[in-house]
Order: sequence, then structure tokens, then C-alpha cells
Amino acid sequence: MLLTSSGQNIYPEEIEAKLNNMPYVNESLVILVNEKLVALVYADYDEAFHKNVAHKELEEAIEINRIELNKILPSYSQITQIKLYPEEFEKTAKKSIKRFLYQEIKE
Repeated sequence: MLLTSSGQNIYPEEIEAKLNNMPYVNESLVILVNEKLVALVYADYDEAFHKNVAHKELEEAIEINRIELNKILPSYSQITQIKLYPEEFEKTAKKSIKRFLYQEIKE
């Protein structure tokens, strides 16, 4: 759970589940950076390659995902930015992302 300065409780797993079902997203991780929600996304590069999507087009598609996702999220849990992450996230033995490793990422 993430706690914002306004006192809102945000459950990043719920946002990530929606984001992970969007085009070109393999997996995601939502973190709090300077009191703003940022999504780290490991893109589905195989899908992009098979559809001949260039890196710039992939970034544009991911931004469209952010806009579409924010339409269905409450205002306090909207994603301000999506950053493409270059590799899969490190996982525990139970295949859940080791969130603590990614909390120090800055804008």
C-alpha cells in the first residue's frame, strides 16, 4: 500500500493489474516519486517486434495506455508518468516483484 501526503491509501497492485492488460505491457510496478504515482513498465518487446513497432512508436503506445488508464482511475490514483524499464523486475521465489528494490527510482 502507498500512502500519499493527502492521506489517500493507494493499492498499486490494483493499478498494475489494469495496466498489465494493456497493449505492449509485459509487467508493471507503480511507485511513489515526489508524491506522484509513476509506473515502471517492462514492455512486451516481442509483441512490438512482431508488429514492427519502433521504439518511438512503443513509447507513444505506452503513453496512450497511461491516458486510457487514467480515465478509469480515481483522481488520487492517476499515473503521472510511465517509464519504460529495460528488463524484467526482480522477483521473489513466489514470483512476486521485489518492490523494495525499486523505491529509490527518481524522476
